[in-house]
Amino acid sequence: MEFVRHLCEVSWSEIESSASLPVPRMYSLQRLVEISYYNMARIRLEWSRIWAILGEHFNRVGTHSNLAVANFAVDSLRQLSMKFLEKGELAHFQFQKDFLSPFDYIYARHPDVGIRDMVRPGVVCP
Repeated sequence: MEFVRHLCEVSWSEIESSASLPVPRMYSLQRLVEISYYNMARIRLEWSRIWAILGEHFNRVGTHSNLAVANFAVDSLRQLSMKFLEKGELAHFQFQKDFLSPFDYIYARHPDVGIRDMVRPGVVCP
């Protein structure tokens, strides 16, 4: 969890320091997507703790004013959610809701219609 937390900090710093560029640096954000993918197989308790950190970071980058950053974040979330939803939900868990909450957050807060269209219900889960 500490590794994920620190990589999120590095990712945000990297994005903010290059936000004025047409294509900001997103190397660490790409690594976070990979970490998410490879850690989905962990038990739900461990994964939910990791996702709590990652979900907050995706909230932050998904509402970034640079559309390249927001677009990458939403596209990555969509790909991760498709993979995650293949796993199915266990009884008495609501982790799928927690996993998908960054979509709600981004939809409610991003001013760009194109970004909101990417997270619109029916697009993520047809």
